[in-house]
Amino acid sequence: MSFAAAGRPSYLDLVRDRVVVFDGAMGTSIQNYNLDAAGYGGIEGCNEYLVLHNPGLIEEVHASFLEVGVDVIETDTFGGSHLKLAEYGLGDRTYEVNREAAALARRVADRYSNAKQPRYVAGSIGPTGLLPASEDPLLGNQRFGDVVDLFLDQVRGLADGGSDLFIVETTQDILELKAAVHAILRVSEETGVQIPIQAQVTLDTSGRMLLGTDIVAALAVLEALPVDVVGL
Repeated sequence: MSFAAAGRPSYLDLVRDRVVVFDGAMGTSIQNYNLDAAGYGGIEGCNEYLVLHNPGLIEEVHASFLEVGVDVIETDTFGGSHLKLAEYGLGDRTYEVNREAAALARRVADRYSNAKQPRYVAGSIGPTGLLPASEDPLLGNQRFGDVVDLFLDQVRGLADGGSDLFIVETTQDILELKAAVHAILRVSEETGVQIPIQAQVTLDTSGRMLLGTDIVAALAVLEALPVDVVGL
């Protein structure tokens, strides 16, 4: 049994104790490889598919950050929702992609873990591209429950693959963030396993989210949800 499996403190204990350093951008790191269509396994631009087609590359990216001392690596699943993967014809493989991404990150993190510095895996959940709080006829014409469903297979895969926390990030629409959190809560009820939630909103230079939500309103929503860490 690895050190990580045997005695890793919880992520929440860690952030209560000290500053925790995350990795850098997965997408930017992948771009540095200048992959062609073949490098992407015929699904050009789908970074998430690389965990199945070229896992060694993703492992190399994770390791590069762990080598310089980060505490947390994020899974290669920023665009891993059912809706985003469906754009590449991979919607029916959403669970598989996310589970494999988390399991890959888990293996690398465990390899670098030791008693002095345990390493953690954050299951990355990015935006779907929808704006459910808007009145846009295409991007906003979604029932809340349907948006929740778009995240379920992603959440299940990230949980089963061994994520230490969920990070809902680069959120532009507060209602979509709420839907992602509800998906996590539903999976938690199904499995009986509670994984911490780090919910992050994105503000523009005016201090508001894309649809006008300011930080006070965003915090009011987040404080009403069972999230463990709030990010900005």
